[in-house]
Amino acid sequence: MNEIRRFIVQPFLSALVIAIVSLLTPAPVAVAQQYDTNLYSGLRWRLIGPFRGGRINAVSGVPGQPETFYYGSVGGGVWKTNNAGRTWNPVFDSQNVGSIGAIGVAPSSPNVVYVGTGEADMRDSIQFGDGMYKTIDGGKTWTHIGLENTRQIGRIIVDPKNPNIVFVAALGHAYAANPDRGVYRSRDGGATWQKVLFKNDDVGAIDLNFDPTNSQIVYATLWNVRRPPWFIYAPANGPGGGIFKSTDGGTTWNEIDQGIPVEGRGRIGISVSPVNHNRIYAAVDAKEGGIFNSEDAGATWTRLSSDKRLWDRGWYFEKITADPKNADTVYVSNTSVYRSTDGGKKWTAIKGAPGGDDYHQLWIYPDDPNRMIVGSDQGAIVTVDGAETWSSWYNQSTAQLYHVAADYRFPYWATGPQQDSGAISVPSRSGHSEISMHDWTGACAGGESGYTAPDPLHPEILFGGTVTRCNVVTGETRNVSPEAGGRSMYRHAWTQPLVFSPADPHALYYANQFLYKTTNGGESWTQISQDLTREDPGVPPNLNEAAAADAPTDKRRGVIYTIAPSPLRASMIWVGTDDGLIHLTNDDGKTWQNLTPSGLTPWSKVVMIDASHFDMNEAYAAAERHQLEDYEPRIYRTRDVGKTWTEITNGLPKGIYVQTVKEDPKRKGLLFAGTERAVFVSFDDGDHWQSLQLNLPATSMRDLAIHENDLIVATHGRGFWVLDDITPLREITAEAARADAFLFHPADAINMPPGTDNGTPMPRDEALAENPPYGAMIDYYLRSNATGPVTLEILDPSGEIIRRYSSDDKPPTINPDALNIPTSWVRSPKPLSNQAGMHRWIWDLRPTPAQRTGAGGGGGGGAAAAVTANFFGGRAPAVLPGSYTVKLTVNGKGYTQPLVVSMDPRAK
Repeated sequence: MNEIRRFIVQPFLSALVIAIVSLLTPAPVAVAQQYDTNLYSGLRWRLIGPFRGGRINAVSGVPGQPETFYYGSVGGGVWKTNNAGRTWNPVFDSQNVGSIGAIGVAPSSPNVVYVGTGEADMRDSIQFGDGMYKTIDGGKTWTHIGLENTRQIGRIIVDPKNPNIVFVAALGHAYAANPDRGVYRSRDGGATWQKVLFKNDDVGAIDLNFDPTNSQIVYATLWNVRRPPWFIYAPANGPGGGIFKSTDGGTTWNEIDQGIPVEGRGRIGISVSPVNHNRIYAAVDAKEGGIFNSEDAGATWTRLSSDKRLWDRGWYFEKITADPKNADTVYVSNTSVYRSTDGGKKWTAIKGAPGGDDYHQLWIYPDDPNRMIVGSDQGAIVTVDGAETWSSWYNQSTAQLYHVAADYRFPYWATGPQQDSGAISVPSRSGHSEISMHDWTGACAGGESGYTAPDPLHPEILFGGTVTRCNVVTGETRNVSPEAGGRSMYRHAWTQPLVFSPADPHALYYANQFLYKTTNGGESWTQISQDLTREDPGVPPNLNEAAAADAPTDKRRGVIYTIAPSPLRASMIWVGTDDGLIHLTNDDGKTWQNLTPSGLTPWSKVVMIDASHFDMNEAYAAAERHQLEDYEPRIYRTRDVGKTWTEITNGLPKGIYVQTVKEDPKRKGLLFAGTERAVFVSFDDGDHWQSLQLNLPATSMRDLAIHENDLIVATHGRGFWVLDDITPLREITAEAARADAFLFHPADAINMPPGTDNGTPMPRDEALAENPPYGAMIDYYLRSNATGPVTLEILDPSGEIIRRYSSDDKPPTINPDALNIPTSWVRSPKPLSNQAGMHRWIWDLRPTPAQRTGAGGGGGGGAAAAVTANFFGGRAPAVLPGSYTVKLTVNGKGYTQPLVVSMDPRAK
């Protein structure tokens, strides 16, 4: 354990130095400043995983293409496979929304695919969409085609013979009444829409089916459902739901649910047998729910089963699928996938696990019922042999993460809770050539929704959840919760905060409605606050009667949702609640002040507070009110210890709420924010915001963390991403923006062994994430294209040039006919850029390599040798640690910066 502990002191010494220096010498803050994004356009977010799929509600195959399938992630966009699930590729990342509720492929024109955005599973963490999209080229390009205000879409069906006729089941807003719900129809491929089935502003549509012999006959189910702002596991069902039928192509409808239970009626899923069009199966959520069928096209219904395995938690499941070849075979998705072969009387689980995988939509290939795809909480999987075997869900980077905390190992690991799968740990850098299944692992604390808190003094120790302490090396786990023995008296949301103090590495804080502190690793805890939530936050007016009534009896229902200990004073702690309060203690909990901004009304959720690293008077708070039907962004800043607050949202998109805000610990005024769709940066303390999305896909950016020079984001649908070395963001100034050319000061480069596979490398069709670049990251900016060659030189401590690069360098040509390996292994290097914008160049810490000789140098053996060196080692020796100089020459003018090469801290 000494090996892992010896690298822990430096981060806290650095934090201490920063705190002292900031008190003595305040750093400058840019005034009212936005910068050209070209100043940082060369930065790229790097996916690190995990490749452990997240929740999938929408799946479809393609008739006539038995190997092709689509899935829609609830937070990660649309993905496509052409090899029955062996590999998946995202095909929707060009769009500005990531939550997918439904997919409909046109059977008569398989390149036409309709996508409905906004999941409709009614989880507490539900993400909203912005309507309908369409592709006519199998996902290469997309067009937005309306229904923007529906927000949550449950199902899409496309006429079997006409790709322009499409029906959409719009559930509508999850937290309030609205008219943009019900069944919509388009007869012109989405150019125009008609709302053809609508009951009232509270009742939305959730499922659709055609009669297999006549597409003029359409079935639909309606659902009245609402969620309150306080945490409660299941949403509330209201009146008005049921099963409806149209016999004129959707123009008129009749309710046809005689025999379906009314009391507690909620979500209903339906499936018409393709073999017998009079037989309809239904999965019904109600007080006395179950599986039902009709043998007379919906005129009457009969209960087939009351087995709760099939219909319990109906608000989350209730999807049923009839076999395309056998009228007596039918499938239900719940915690397992169940199959009946006798018309619904007996049921057998055919896919599931002891933990309860939670399955959602199943699609069966119409010509071969052995071919199926099912979406689950763990991703999408395909079977081609009737459920005997399935493809993997460990090849999908759609993890829904709530928070991120970097640990204190070197290289560091990103830890956080993954919805439906449990906490996860992913290395920022692998010892292999890439990050793969070799590397990431389930974390022993944190659960699926809690915080993780790595111990700053003991890197092998991880805290998580409510509270567990575990050893990541030995796996030893222990419950050290302050709630032990009295859990019934405590209130919780889905995720409760757990954080270490950045000023005192011994102090760990946890909160429910109270705040607790331990300084001995959870051996004992002290409650250091009273209940800090509102005594009576009331019931907001956006709730219907059912949701308002479905609540705890105690008027006090909120919890502490965020904890922000000051990096500058250990006794100073900010907290925010999910019912709209902000409190501060300056004496470690002895006394508390309510410092809530006036704009935070009851049930405004304070999702994140960050105390300033430079000024004890300053703090930042992100709040959101989407559960009050208010989706506007809100970030507040105080510079007088909470006496006054300023809302700082200039530049953030309207109608998209904020999930987190963080201050950079090294540059005063540099802030980062994560919204429900994107990441933003401010260079002037929040007065102005601009996009930092770069190559990130649109998804919910739930949390941000800054670890030394890296910015990490935890997304709720696309896993962890790292923005390696944000030094350029820390150095962007008006001077840099005015310069014709600017060479940023490179961060220290650590001379460590590059990743190697020491044997057989991972195949290229495995799920792989890149390591950070090996070597020194050298960043420069050109305001305009250079008129001549741009050069970059590395000078050793004596001033001698040991490496030189030029934009005139000719990259080696690759002759695929001379290679003894496929070209997919060969990475074609690009020359130094002389084009306008910001560029990142990697020096591999090696002097100019010797010229290769022999026939292999031109593209056959030379390229293969480079691949061999990359995956198995064998590079030339790196330079010695020391002080080097980087020189950039542009248009005849030179620019220099010092560069320090350091030893690997693990080296003895």
